[in-house]
Amino acid sequence: MARNTRSSKLETRTSRLRLPVAKKPVFARVAPGVSLGYRRNETAGTWVLRVADGKGSSWTKRIGQADDFEDSNGRSVLNFWEAQQQAKATAGGEKGEGAQKTPLTVEVAARTYLAGLEARNQRTAYDARRRLERLFLPRFGSSRIENLTRRQLEAWRDGLVRAGSDAEQRRRSQDTANRVLSIVKAMLNHAVGDPTNGLSDDSAWRLVRPFQRVGRAREVHFTAVEVLRLLEGCSDASFRDLLTAGFLTGARYGELAACQVRHFDVEGETLNVPRGKTGARIVILQPEAVGFFSRLVGGRPQEAPLLCRIDGGAWGASHQVRPMKRALVAAKLDPTGTFYALRHSYISRAIEAGVPLNVVAENCGTSVRMIETTYAKVLAAKRREFIVAGAPTLFAA
Repeated sequence: MARNTRSSKLETRTSRLRLPVAKKPVFARVAPGVSLGYRRNETAGTWVLRVADGKGSSWTKRIGQADDFEDSNGRSVLNFWEAQQQAKATAGGEKGEGAQKTPLTVEVAARTYLAGLEARNQRTAYDARRRLERLFLPRFGSSRIENLTRRQLEAWRDGLVRAGSDAEQRRRSQDTANRVLSIVKAMLNHAVGDPTNGLSDDSAWRLVRPFQRVGRAREVHFTAVEVLRLLEGCSDASFRDLLTAGFLTGARYGELAACQVRHFDVEGETLNVPRGKTGARIVILQPEAVGFFSRLVGGRPQEAPLLCRIDGGAWGASHQVRPMKRALVAAKLDPTGTFYALRHSYISRAIEAGVPLNVVAENCGTSVRMIETTYAKVLAAKRREFIVAGAPTLFAA
């Protein structure tokens, strides 16, 4: 066995804890072309291997957590001597393994995570990819996961917050930062959870906290009379149909866009949503909705979009945004409203009509708990339960 190298700065936890917290590790040469580094963190430090490639460059790899605050276990937590042996073995000194392994970058980890997520839920994967590519990967994509620090990630999180005197804009930007942070943490935890990556320390992101009390339920919702105004202010007949379907079913925009003619069952008086945020489900339709969809499908092909654009094509991602803004302005309704406000309206009106929460939840693809949280104001404002329960209508006689 090769002789161990000594280092007065790294041998003991006492000497290591005297070092300042820093991103750059302190290295000690332990073999030709091989150095063992120690990165002092705010929490337990980490051991880092650096290996020269013989071409004037080198590669680094995190090999374990230092025994600064807990005893070594010989695997994930190592003392100086164990870390030194692990460094030599990883560099090829004793086991000859890992010397040529490319350290995992954030971008590679993101691709792997998103591929698995897309297999489970395409809509969620699409949203996660957009947020990561726009707000996280440009800064950290080329970084190695073991080199990420809590200070870096906190600085990035804080940089997403909009400055200025507008308190609402600041709150919304903090809420957005929390959403992206949750995606980042899920992606990095996925990388750590794969044993082939050789990662075990998640403290860099685990200790980064989200902003508190910045989330807020969507508050814009419409009465049936306001929805009629919204429809009257809509010059595009195909978009008017989409708005009507949104209010009569409470379905999400993406769910309605995915429906084909064959998904409407006129005899069963249901709409079979093929996919959505919570998966496929069957939406029970009230008579007015059945009549609306019956007129809509006519004798159209079964594979045609149930709700199509003016050119006959399917509605795609974000196609509803601009038409919705124009319709809100024309109807003189809250301009901050979105297509989701129709779903919000459906649920709010159904609650006010006395429809049981579990029935609303099942029909809308959500949970009773979520309804109780999001629609607390609506529930609190109820003064009495109506005997006749039902979903909202637009053209009742």
